[in-house]
Amino acid sequence: MYSVETRSLSKTFGTVNAVNDISFAVESGEIFGFLGPNGAGKSTAIMILTTLLKPTSGQALVSGFDVMTQAKQVRQSIGYVQQESTVDEYLSGRENLLLQARLNHIPKDQINKRIDEILELIELSDKQNDSVVTYSGGMRKRLDIAGGLLHHPKVLFLDEPTVGLDIQTRRKIWEY
Repeated sequence: MYSVETRSLSKTFGTVNAVNDISFAVESGEIFGFLGPNGAGKSTAIMILTTLLKPTSGQALVSGFDVMTQAKQVRQSIGYVQQESTVDEYLSGRENLLLQARLNHIPKDQINKRIDEILELIELSDKQNDSVVTYSGGMRKRLDIAGGLLHHPKVLFLDEPTVGLDIQTRRKIWEY
């Protein structure tokens, strides 16, 4: 079974073809990247694969689940880090991750251990109780990525994941 598979996937907005008849398959454990200029439809394709947009035509499967008919199962199997930050800047880093843990149904007895592990990975353990409003752009991006990884998703979608990160953190993220 493929982690992600699309067949003749398309999305139009009025007369604009944002995604035009794309087909591909990604093996489990494989790293796959969409490359292309701004406006090429990369983010739109990711939004379809994460069930945030419905395709105009074609089919997409994520973790074996159809994005149109099995959206709940797709969402339970994925992590998604958007291009723009989605953290709540008035919560602390730890509180943001606690919210993510609850949304992703991480068992209560595992939440603190998992948050501690991920905070160490992204090197924010010492700032975990600080309000995110005090974080730099790179720190916020690391927290966004942590939220996407927190629940050990089968498939992780990253939209412009390393923009604003220093080279050491980029390396750690790609090695993870």
